[in-house]
Amino acid sequence: MNKPSTPALLISGTLTLLLLLAGCSGENKSQQSENSAAFDSVKVPLYSGNTAVAVTHTVKNYNEWLKVYTDVSDPDSRLSIFASPDDPNLITVFELTKSHDDARNAFGSDLLKKEMDEAGVTSIPIFHYYDVKFRASGKTDKIYRLGVSHSVENYNKWKKIFDEDEPIREEAGLELRAISTNAEDPSVVNIMFATNDVDKAKSLINSIDLKKRMSESGVRSEPVLTVLKVPK
Repeated sequence: MNKPSTPALLISGTLTLLLLLAGCSGENKSQQSENSAAFDSVKVPLYSGNTAVAVTHTVKNYNEWLKVYTDVSDPDSRLSIFASPDDPNLITVFELTKSHDDARNAFGSDLLKKEMDEAGVTSIPIFHYYDVKFRASGKTDKIYRLGVSHSVENYNKWKKIFDEDEPIREEAGLELRAISTNAEDPSVVNIMFATNDVDKAKSLINSIDLKKRMSESGVRSEPVLTVLKVPK
């Protein structure tokens, strides 16, 4: 499992995953921090175009699972680990991948299934595959992540208006961490924000003014929100 081309053991609970990944290919390994469990420590070029995967499922005990995950996973592939705010054993892991096909083959292997079982995974893993569009390179001390997912008519049109609204999000305490599109459906855009005030962030996203801006940008579906938390 310690090969840069093979996604490592991933785990998480049945959250609706969204975004974001960020990454580097094998040529960009030097840009990543060593053995990092924090998504925000990974430094990658803007609009890198890399692929990544997120896995969600529950574990018997987070700390025991983390020991196994750290032992068997590739440090250069690891991006982040998040937990449900309501259940520390419901976790979501993000990792870089060589390609979507490579990741799917690895996750279907008997070896990976065995390692997951040994790590104490207690539910069927749910996998989501992403194409990274943007990843913030700096760190943040905010403890929550708010994922927003919706479909758009045209990515470039949506991104232009989204960028224009950055001052509004900053005022609400939303810090942009990443943007990705779904591998299976590129029209689905996923945005990850860091925040310390989830309620305030949700109020902004659900506000009439912002929904009007979303409509103008070509958003075609109601936003799906997912809240994650940095494990202690």
